[in-house]
Amino acid sequence: MFPRCVILIFLILFGAEQAWTSPENLAIPLESLDATAREKIEDLLNDHTLKRSPSQEHPIVNRQLHQFLLDRPDVGAGISRALGIGDYTMTREGKDLFHGSDPGGIEGNMEILYRNEARRIYFAEGYAKVGLLTLRGKTLVVQESEYWTTDQGEQWVKSQLTIYAKIKNPFLAFFVKIFSPLMGDFVDSKISKAQGVVQQVNEAMIQDPQGTYRQVAESYQLPVEDLKTLRKLMNIRDVPTSRGGPS
Repeated sequence: MFPRCVILIFLILFGAEQAWTSPENLAIPLESLDATAREKIEDLLNDHTLKRSPSQEHPIVNRQLHQFLLDRPDVGAGISRALGIGDYTMTREGKDLFHGSDPGGIEGNMEILYRNEARRIYFAEGYAKVGLLTLRGKTLVVQESEYWTTDQGEQWVKSQLTIYAKIKNPFLAFFVKIFSPLMGDFVDSKISKAQGVVQQVNEAMIQDPQGTYRQVAESYQLPVEDLKTLRKLMNIRDVPTSRGGPS
């Protein structure tokens, strides 16, 4: 469940030395993408203001649910709001197109350019209001997921992100690069907060699956069809809710 990081990245337009990276280094299958997607990827790989590579390990309910939430950030946002973990919104505007906003002054569009069993490539473009400044930029996020099961039968995932972001204003981008060594802790704290949402949602589902599902269902944050998919992936039997019987 990745969307929070995509939205927050517009606020994280600080902090890393620029370095050129080839698609081959990231194992991005450009040949399987259309010309528009290839252009978006190559543009940011060749010219970015910052690059960050955070990672996180945490337990999950199961691989299928984790991948569903990676592909449906609008569902992840709804669950986060229902559980009181996050207050951002994501609206689905097409199969792989989403619009997101955050009370902190972040707004933009996100697109899933590529997916397979272990990798997702996201592209986002928008703006963030930071004090009196409005930072406009775009971001490329490559997320690689490694799954395993512990000896105790718990399912875990390690999510490795490679994030490229570019500030459109050359003047602001120049100063970001100058002061980037001083901003590392700030950047990492923002990314850690974003990834923490994912972990908190999964922990809630693992500790009390029926209670968590009921809370989400009764919040009216998700449409019925998405609730049915969520219930199936969480392996939950019918749970009576205030929405008029089993959901």
